[in-house]
Amino acid sequence: MRLIVVSDIHGRKGNLFEIVDRHIKEADYFLCLGDCNSGDDFDDINIYFGKKVHLITVSGNTDYYSSEPTEREFTLAGKRIMLCHGHTFNVKMTYITLAHEAKNRGVDIALFGHTHEPYISLENGVYLMNPGSAANGSYGIIDINDKEIICENVRI
Repeated sequence: MRLIVVSDIHGRKGNLFEIVDRHIKEADYFLCLGDCNSGDDFDDINIYFGKKVHLITVSGNTDYYSSEPTEREFTLAGKRIMLCHGHTFNVKMTYITLAHEAKNRGVDIALFGHTHEPYISLENGVYLMNPGSAANGSYGIIDINDKEIICENVRI
């Protein structure tokens, strides 16, 4: 299973289009970690790509009119995944709170944005990943197979 992870688009739809276009054929899901202009950044994506884009999203601190929750948890390919923007876990100061909460919730992967800085680590059996800012050209790829979870941050 391949997941493409974006965050902090902040209206830079050109970068978002490039990311989606690059991965539309192999991505199972696109995950957005917030600050996507209350979902507006995906309006044109959905019109252009239609039902090929399987999107799961949360709202960020600048998504003022979003109806999306600030957190989501779900299972894909047998792995528990937590999405959040990160501002409610104070990730600009420390990742400890998020890592602790993710471990307590029993998730395998905790995805967050907000800092605009790409980050990947394995903390007590939980992958923490920030794809950076799509507005700045960075995003993440997660491949999940029977044996492993592979997280990678890439640039346009």
